[in-house]
Amino acid sequence: MMKLGVIGLGEVSQLMHLPILQDLCEQYTITAVSDVSESLVEFVQKKYHIPNGYLNAIELIEQADIDGVLILSPDQYHGEYAACALKAGKHVFVEKPVTLCSDELKELIELKKKYPELIVMVGYMRRYAGPFLKAKEILESQKKTTEYLRFRDIILEGPFFIGQTRPVFYPKDVPAEVIAEGNARRRAHLDRAIGASATDEERTTYQMMTGLGCHSFSAVRELFGMPKKIHSVMTAFGGEQVIVVMEFDGFLATYELINNQNVVQFDAAIEIFQKNRKIHVKYETPYIRYQPASVEVIDSTETETKTTHYGPDFRDAFQTELLLFAECVKTGKQPKTVLEDAVDDLKLFEEIIDVMRRQHDGQEKI
Repeated sequence: MMKLGVIGLGEVSQLMHLPILQDLCEQYTITAVSDVSESLVEFVQKKYHIPNGYLNAIELIEQADIDGVLILSPDQYHGEYAACALKAGKHVFVEKPVTLCSDELKELIELKKKYPELIVMVGYMRRYAGPFLKAKEILESQKKTTEYLRFRDIILEGPFFIGQTRPVFYPKDVPAEVIAEGNARRRAHLDRAIGASATDEERTTYQMMTGLGCHSFSAVRELFGMPKKIHSVMTAFGGEQVIVVMEFDGFLATYELINNQNVVQFDAAIEIFQKNRKIHVKYETPYIRYQPASVEVIDSTETETKTTHYGPDFRDAFQTELLLFAECVKTGKQPKTVLEDAVDDLKLFEEIIDVMRRQHDGQEKI
């Protein structure tokens, strides 16, 4: 059984990771947790009967009796904590994005080379979802030429779902200086990624991509590789709405990100058009666990159309990836979502910002 330290006890940690780790009692035991809120640490310790609590993540990594860490902290701390864990000889599961800037990620990759015996897994949970894996299987076993790709994240954020399902403890004792330091660090990392002169809209767009868009782009990369070119980027509402038009090898694709609407929906999907076949992968909100998911495949001939549904699949993708992390630690096998894989996401998002700038400066026409 793997002894685990959990760093970051916020909304996602409380809703997904902590309950799942409690369910996976044959694979994991949580021996330590860390957060900058003392009341939150005490709340989680009491609820999950965890013996050790820390206000400092580095102290947890260096002092706690653990085999590995789950890094669920704000994005701007992921790289530092992952590096510290590697140096301490701990396995690492880190939520996406691994870092906010590619320079820090490349430094982390170089550090990881010194510790080949350790597992570092990035939490791209949609790539472990049953419907996604079924779609990949169909694409590989029943090959057809893709002619168009549409993928999207048109979503409502968590509060509506959380309010009706699982309560979350929101602490009120985070020191003001800790919040200020976190904001300053985030801005510094964004400066490294897209430049200190980046506009507020560019910063918001980039963070929308690293926080939400990376789920979809990472999944599409696994299916089709990297796009050859980003043709255009349109944004609205300060970067909370983004449309990207891109070109893959032999077909065009569009990506839509809408994150400022209050309609109760979670329209996250990948649609693959192949002349007489369409494959539709739909993801449900992660804020409610064990929802049925499926893949829809439409096949047409000159005389008839057949629609096949694969599912329902009730497995939780967060649980699936944590089971795999435990298996990787046990066997030494590397996961598919390693640090090197994450480099392409940041490269894409930096290019998206670059295209935005060139369009704004009139160097490219849409």
